Amino acid sequence: MIRGRTEYRLLEHTADLGFLVRADTVEELFERAAAALFDVMWDLDAVRAGPVEREISVTAPDREALLVAWLGELLSLAMAEGWVFGAFQVDRLAPESLSGRAWGEAADPARHRFRTEVKGVTYHRLLVSEDRDGWSARVFLDI
Repeated sequence: MIRGRTEYRLLEHTADLGFLVRADTVEELFERAAAALFDVMWDLDAVRAGPVEREISVTAPDREALLVAWLGELLSLAMAEGWVFGAFQVDRLAPESLSGRAWGEAADPARHRFRTEVKGVTYHRLLVSEDRDGWSARVFLDI
């Protein structure tokens, strides 16, 4: 489980905003990508990991599409229901499906500093890869 802010590197792009995350396992990679997404949107230092818990299940034809589906579902839930998620856990990751959970709370402008409006997760320059040092993902967001 990833709770709160995680290490990530912002990537410059003329129209979008990207980030690069690294992890030891592919499950942790997906968790770190979720934390990076929400840290781009909100200052995660002020977000409690609860009382809201949401279960997320997505399917897609490959690992890259699963990452987009996972992040897209989290973004959709947050925007539609007004949540700020601050903790993420991938419970099961198969070649074409993922199930996990996110914890957070209702967005409160008095406590949560809003940073960037994210409209969606894109496939532009998307990458999920493994090398001798672990896993990495490059994600660009439509802002």
